[in-house]
Amino acid sequence: MKRVFLIDSMSHIFRAFFAPMGMRQEPMRNSKGQVTQAVFVFTNMLRKLLNDEKPDYVAAVFDTAAPTFRHDSFDAYKANREAMPDDLASQLPFIVRVCEAFNIPILKMDGFEADDIIGTLANECAAKGMQAVIVSNDKDLCQLVRDPYVVAMRQNSQNLKRKVPVPPIEWCDEAWVKNKFGLPPDKIVDLLGLMGDAVDNIPGAPGIGEKGALKLVLEYGSALGAMENAEKITHKTYRESLQNNQDIIRQSLELATVHTSVPISLDIEALKAQKPNRDLAYELFRELEFKTLTNEFSGPDTASRIKAATSSDGGLFDTQPRNSSDVSSKYLVVNSSSLLDEMIGRLIETPQWSFHVNDSNANEKASCFEKPAPHGIGFGLGNGEAFYVDLDGFAGGRIEALRQLNYILTSENYIKSVYDEKRNFGSLLGLGIRPAGVKDDVLIAAYLLESTRTSYPIPFLAQIYSDIDAQHTVPEGFDEAAFRTAENADFVARLAPILSERLRENSLETLYKDVELPLIPILIDIELTGMKIDGESLTIFSEFISKELESLREKITTIAGREFNIGSPKQVGEIFSELNIETGRKTATGQISTSHDVLVELAETYEIAQHIIDYRELDKLRATYADALPKMIASDGRIHGCLNQTVAATGRLSSTEPNLQNIPVRTELGQRIRKAFIPEAGNKLISADYSQLELRILAHITRDPRMLEAYKNNEDIHSQTARLVFGAKDEKELKEKRRLAKIVNFGIAYAVEAFGLSQRVGISRSEAKQVIADYFETYKGIREYMDRTPLEAREKGYITSLFGRRRHFPSINDRNFAVRSRAEREAINMPIQGTASDIVKIAMIRVAAALKAEKLATKMIMQVHDELLFEGPASEVDAAKVLIKREMESAATLDVPLVVEIGVGDDWMSAK
Repeated sequence: MKRVFLIDSMSHIFRAFFAPMGMRQEPMRNSKGQVTQAVFVFTNMLRKLLNDEKPDYVAAVFDTAAPTFRHDSFDAYKANREAMPDDLASQLPFIVRVCEAFNIPILKMDGFEADDIIGTLANECAAKGMQAVIVSNDKDLCQLVRDPYVVAMRQNSQNLKRKVPVPPIEWCDEAWVKNKFGLPPDKIVDLLGLMGDAVDNIPGAPGIGEKGALKLVLEYGSALGAMENAEKITHKTYRESLQNNQDIIRQSLELATVHTSVPISLDIEALKAQKPNRDLAYELFRELEFKTLTNEFSGPDTASRIKAATSSDGGLFDTQPRNSSDVSSKYLVVNSSSLLDEMIGRLIETPQWSFHVNDSNANEKASCFEKPAPHGIGFGLGNGEAFYVDLDGFAGGRIEALRQLNYILTSENYIKSVYDEKRNFGSLLGLGIRPAGVKDDVLIAAYLLESTRTSYPIPFLAQIYSDIDAQHTVPEGFDEAAFRTAENADFVARLAPILSERLRENSLETLYKDVELPLIPILIDIELTGMKIDGESLTIFSEFISKELESLREKITTIAGREFNIGSPKQVGEIFSELNIETGRKTATGQISTSHDVLVELAETYEIAQHIIDYRELDKLRATYADALPKMIASDGRIHGCLNQTVAATGRLSSTEPNLQNIPVRTELGQRIRKAFIPEAGNKLISADYSQLELRILAHITRDPRMLEAYKNNEDIHSQTARLVFGAKDEKELKEKRRLAKIVNFGIAYAVEAFGLSQRVGISRSEAKQVIADYFETYKGIREYMDRTPLEAREKGYITSLFGRRRHFPSINDRNFAVRSRAEREAINMPIQGTASDIVKIAMIRVAAALKAEKLATKMIMQVHDELLFEGPASEVDAAKVLIKREMESAATLDVPLVVEIGVGDDWMSAK
């Protein structure tokens, strides 16, 4: 059977850009500064596909920038996706040229997605008796699979950590789809229609997740079948969701369906696979400065000369030199006591070595709590030699291997390097090992050197900092995970001294050694301790929200005069038209805009707009917290979230699984979420929150006389602004204007512009412009700071915090005004946010040390923005409060005092 390969191009391009081969700390560029990373990875994918599969016919299918029929029916479709980064957009023309060089036809059509074109052509191929191979990892396309005519080919990165390892290539037939999703291909749409799709912003049925959707489709045959039998369903949340959201579900089904009737015809001969155009390929790769590819297309094929060689003994294996700096690499698989003794002897002789766990079955985003035990541990000597201790296959058993390893891993006498100490610790904790003597964390070092990257894979760091290339093929006879773990340990050992030197060169060594590294064990303890949660109260709260949503739905329907899908911006826009409500704005597709900002403006006049705002906020709160948090309760009755140290470019910690930093603080409903976080019996929660930390830092940095004086005299800065900027003369005016002054003070710290301020304060843009002018006239030091900081960013390319933390701004000179303006605002905010993050981290280190020194049982259990949350015995609350306030307020010395507000309670809300 002839095979037609249909490549889902944009899917591969985005994967190449954001996770390219697990390499590089900075994107690949040629000498002209053109980013080439996605082009390089896409090219390698294409070459491997052509060489390994030898397709009879092939086409690269692309999306266009034009809206599709899905956008026309649902304004919010893919609305949560960020705009394509400039560094990726600039590579698209080169990727098109790659396809041309390899003589691969490009297919695309306005109004339709690549998925629809692929679906249409796949069906036409099947009708002609050919097999369509869909080259994509997109689960949506699995609905097209039909034995034997339509299969999917998934290309899996081997650099990602997964719960269950997957092969580099997976062939997806009907049996694979059934095994993967629990349903045959023709039911995938039903599954997506109920569970929704966060990537494409397909809403699905509120309150029904993947497990619930699967159960319903299996029981009732389809999403429509489940809706028709909703009254029979005993699960209250499922039943009510199916009864109350039928329009949303039907729309979700439509959005999730790949359409197979695109007006495009299959010209099979035009898709016939051909040999590359060597001249085009040579010129392109020379321009991109891909040396190996340039050489390959300038003369005879050299691929055979770069294949890795392996030894025959199955234990010690050598790789061919991968570049001039990589003369000889030797990796040893250790699976016996004698080999382990030999390895330990080598480690003892080595001044600083690395270790790296093989935790391929672990969730990389999960906390340190209850991580699964690793399969093995890699060790690197720093000279190209590495070992892999195979815990699963150790001849004397796992326990014996760990007994021998315990001392060198836990002893302070042996200096170690790691990549992501927190993750390695979490994996080893279940084995009873808590490593010590860690001097360097390559992940943290890489993050400090370039904080704006989205990831820092080890092979990428090795390539960019030491010109060491990861081996693309695993030597025959060796396990993929074992080889990669040994290779990673090797790379980490070699990277540690290089990155340490880079940190010194960039004046980041102090921040690294005194702040970031000491913070790691504190984050580990926070994740291990977790937070106790009252799941029952959240379930009750969820039921309350459901009733409120139903009440709002009735009010909205009554005003509208008919039923409609409240979650659909398009249908809300239609209702507004019927009610003669003018929004004054339209979306890019010409539909009436019903965005949050528009609804806020309309709410002053139209009751229905406020009801829709309330409905959307309630629905989000229920799905994100009320329904989700109880499912995250661990075996000890506590939630163990993950605090991420290398995500935010400003140095702030981020919170995931769950994200506790986005719980609304000031709303009554948000406070009810916080009320569900409680201490153990006999304990209390203590909340310690910096008062106006960012504004105090702004005063210190700008040295504005009026702001400095206000804080030194312990005056209310918002009242001062109300008087000086808004002209408040008496107590009544002061009370009214202080709220506006507070918005302006914090808005200015984020370099807010007139439009943004007008939206926040509820005034016209011209009035907002005048307010900003009056503010800068009042606080002249802030105006001067905001003028000079973007200039400094242009000159240096980066901005630092008071503690030396750097953030680079490559787009500060971008030709696009919007992109450039955003970079300028971020540059202005960086010293404030960066310094705030440093102070909070220093405070965490000081408080943790003081609690330990004074032998208090109180524990730090969470960090949220400028707040630290503690749990401890009620009997030591008074002592803990004094200690916490003392250490936090002395975390930094500024020209204005740091002030910490302390609260104690039987739940998080009352502690505030």
